[in-house]
Amino acid sequence: MIRSISLAFAMTALTACVSILPEPEVPDGLYRFGAMTETYPVDTVVAVREPEASRLFGGRVIASEDAAGALRLVRGVEWADSATRLMQVAVLDALDDKGAGVAVALEAGAHADYELVWRIEDFTLAGTLARCDLEATLVEAGTRKVVAQTNVTSSANADASSAESRALALAEAGRACAAQVAGFVSEQATATEPDA
Repeated sequence: MIRSISLAFAMTALTACVSILPEPEVPDGLYRFGAMTETYPVDTVVAVREPEASRLFGGRVIASEDAAGALRLVRGVEWADSATRLMQVAVLDALDDKGAGVAVALEAGAHADYELVWRIEDFTLAGTLARCDLEATLVEAGTRKVVAQTNVTSSANADASSAESRALALAEAGRACAAQVAGFVSEQATATEPDA
């Protein structure tokens, strides 16, 4: 009997705690990169990994750097998915199937000749300026030998100082970075010649 009463009090106390927790803030808008306008052929099978990033750059929130260098979250706007996933999908979309090969997500588990390993170094706003900075490395899938490495940067200016306009500018900068990475992969991932 005492155990039942104790359990009832514990349940009541737990529901009281839940009701005093603040409600999560719902963003005014969710943003994505949109369709890639330029595509690149690939001549072999390339596995595209989701890029590495700090939690601030790679998550769903959008950050802005103030004049003092502090990063603050932009209220009211978020990515529709994690920024790292949006970057991965953008590169996969930009690598079309018009060549002899194909680009696949690493998670697909397909046998690939090359793998794209990359890192988001900056993906923030500074006022109305959107900035994207990535480092991309192409490695042979079997040997893990580095084939080539590049750094890509892009920026875009927002049309206005509203959070929505700034989020659209950051999406544009991200799309431009993804296009440069896709161009790098298309150029460097060459089909190996069969042994004679």
